[in-house]
Amino acid sequence: MNETAAACAAFFQEHPSYHRILELFLQKYRSFGRPAGIICLSDATPEECGAARDLFGRDFSAPLRIKTADFEAALQDTPYHGVTLKEVLECYFGTKIQTKQEVRNKTDACIQQMADEAAATVHSRLCRRWLDSLTDRHGEGYRLLQKSLPENRDAVRRAVLHACKGIDWLESHPDERIRLAVLSAYATSDPHALDGNTLGGKLFLHLLCMRMSIGLPTEAEERAALYYDCGILCDSISSLVTQVGVRLYTDAEEHPAYRAFRLRNEAGTLTLTNLTGLTAGDSPSGRAYLVENQMVFTQLCDQSVHFHSPLICTSGQPTIAVIRLLDMLVSAGTDLYYSGDFDGKGLSIALQLLARYPAHLHLWHMTASDYAQCCSEVRISEKSRSLLRNCADTVLAPVAEAIADNGCDGYQELLLPQLQADLIQT
Repeated sequence: MNETAAACAAFFQEHPSYHRILELFLQKYRSFGRPAGIICLSDATPEECGAARDLFGRDFSAPLRIKTADFEAALQDTPYHGVTLKEVLECYFGTKIQTKQEVRNKTDACIQQMADEAAATVHSRLCRRWLDSLTDRHGEGYRLLQKSLPENRDAVRRAVLHACKGIDWLESHPDERIRLAVLSAYATSDPHALDGNTLGGKLFLHLLCMRMSIGLPTEAEERAALYYDCGILCDSISSLVTQVGVRLYTDAEEHPAYRAFRLRNEAGTLTLTNLTGLTAGDSPSGRAYLVENQMVFTQLCDQSVHFHSPLICTSGQPTIAVIRLLDMLVSAGTDLYYSGDFDGKGLSIALQLLARYPAHLHLWHMTASDYAQCCSEVRISEKSRSLLRNCADTVLAPVAEAIADNGCDGYQELLLPQLQADLIQT
């Protein structure tokens, strides 16, 4: 250690008024790699201005502005002459100063090494393309690696390998459906290496998005849908859909258990595991009705023996199980009729379903006049109001405006007689 620089740093440590000034000089050095730029303390205290005066021999006041090069030059007129500002800063902060460019170059070299190592062990062209993109600083997941490298380089290396091995396994087993933990165990020997909260799992998700040519999902259900579309089951038991009256098939025959439920007009709950074993589904009438609310569904099912069409409950935001069932129905040409609560959540579900099934989804008692009949005294939340704004310029705009203007939620329960009549009348 340079003794002069150490003595100068010790002096500044004994005089705390220099601390914020030196912090700003450290930032400048990391940006430029040399004594360049001007620091500014807009809220400089009298003590900080006094510290600058003691060094420069002239008065300062807020905002305190000092050229970095001038500060280094002023050090030469002190007992510490011959010292550089970089040496002083490194002693004062106990760190090795690296410029942002130096840090970036070091990071890029490390990522390049990891990418080369991974590329030598995987067969997937997708993975190799992804690894190449990482070395160009813009690939999916680059920022994750850049952020994680300082914490644990070896853990990052393993995460890259695990993500690539997960894709390798998927591509070598194209016709299999597999649970995420089992896939992770087969591909990496660790059942949790590809969990969504791990770096390997996050990189794996980026690779899946690249595989499907979509953006990174932000919602849990969107992530679950991505996994499912890639043949991965994340939550195959708690993802549920309840229905009454749907015909469900294995190959060319109606599933005997669900046929018994249908003939008895009883509601049946299907897990994603159940749905994965089915090959098709349809409606005897060519129609299926959807409600958001579980209590509304069960109340309506008291009259299910008289229904002319199946009834399905989404239980709020549609899960993968709901989407799987609706996909099968739409593939068979079934028209869907959705009814939900009159709030931001209910209308956002309607928007989601309209976007996924534009030719088959119809709104069912979701007009402004329907809202007027079921309006409550419960004030809408700010979050709900924000969701309503997403309905602008859509078919739901009139009812969204009515809800926003009135400021209160509307509930399906108050439309039960109309919903029941529609399900019974042919």
